[in-house]
Amino acid sequence: MGGAMTTTKLRIATIDSDHAIDIACLVVESAVGPPVQAELQEIEGGNLIVELELGNETTTNADPSRLASAVDKAASDVEVLSAWRESACPERTPQHCPDVLGIGYEPLPEAARRAIDDDLPTASWDCSDASWHLAVPAFCSGRAIVGMSHRRGYSHRFTAHDVAALRCGLHGQNSANGR
Repeated sequence: MGGAMTTTKLRIATIDSDHAIDIACLVVESAVGPPVQAELQEIEGGNLIVELELGNETTTNADPSRLASAVDKAASDVEVLSAWRESACPERTPQHCPDVLGIGYEPLPEAARRAIDDDLPTASWDCSDASWHLAVPAFCSGRAIVGMSHRRGYSHRFTAHDVAALRCGLHGQNSANGR
């Protein structure tokens, strides 16, 4: 068709519990049909907010509000916060990551531990310093690492684009350092 590639995204909320991501993905898949992929999770108190990418041409062409409505009707334990279509962005500008933690070398902040456990970029709100903490898991020379980024202020949330830029920066640092 020659147009710019787009993806359909949903931002959902559910109660944070064991396997909450897997359950939420299954619920959304059963409501809309095609597979979904979690791109980013946010932990805020007992709530889990997940940014999902819906995965095929049918959902790419579907009206995001219809997909959101289908999920809302099918799932009482998942709330759709927003639904949108966005252009796929093939090139990401790498974001420098000054805070890289090695797994097993130092105690990990909660967001970093959760990112490693779930193998998913994780943002968490820390009310003690009024900031969001983003942890992006990656590998360097066969070892697990976590890149951390921080933002002050509740309204300055992280997105999947921030994750991609940070991940690209981590891979760029690994290449630059011969790793």
